[in-house]
Amino acid sequence: MAAPAHPLAENLELPLPASIAEMRAVQIRDRIPGIVKRIIPIDNTSFWEYWWCVPHRLLLPEDVELLQRDRPRVEAIFAQLVWLWGGLCLGATCREGDCPLVSDWQQVLTFVQKQGIKADILDIDYFPLTINPANLAANLEGDRAESNYIAVEPTHWHVEFFQLQPTKGGYEMIEPKKACSCQVWTGKPFIKNLKTGEVAVKYDMWVSRPLNITIPPWQTADS
Repeated sequence: MAAPAHPLAENLELPLPASIAEMRAVQIRDRIPGIVKRIIPIDNTSFWEYWWCVPHRLLLPEDVELLQRDRPRVEAIFAQLVWLWGGLCLGATCREGDCPLVSDWQQVLTFVQKQGIKADILDIDYFPLTINPANLAANLEGDRAESNYIAVEPTHWHVEFFQLQPTKGGYEMIEPKKACSCQVWTGKPFIKNLKTGEVAVKYDMWVSRPLNITIPPWQTADS
């Protein structure tokens, strides 16, 4: 469950400027990693660690080497989640209604290959249970955008697959990113009409937000 130590661990907390160009220049100069260690829950007592790519940062060669070395462990954990709950594969060639449901990690990798993606790195987000009675106009269509509907998204995990390209001093993700992911849900997301009780399963509401824990939840920030 523990991620390997970063070879540049002493540089992880060094300050960086906000400008992307300046940030990358400082990263190269001071050898500041482009990844941080995230804590991902499985249940209320189990957590596992994962090295996560910080948006807009350069990936140093040390970062990429660590991600590749740690990948078998990360895939083994996610494979068990897929086996336990099943996975929903999403990509540019399929919509929600016809995307394949899988129960084996190799099926996920085959799907990624069929999307024409060479998956250099994985990016994983954890989404906690979300119940959203607010205005859903940005996510739902027609009368389902009215306030008499409530959206429920159970706990789930979302893994995306990205390709890298060399750049000055390291690597960066190829932009624009191709849509390719696998979601593992602990239950079916749905919307419910509070007046009539009508219920509809819907996987593309996106009312949850990723839970970003970069220190163990049993520690304080200054411990």
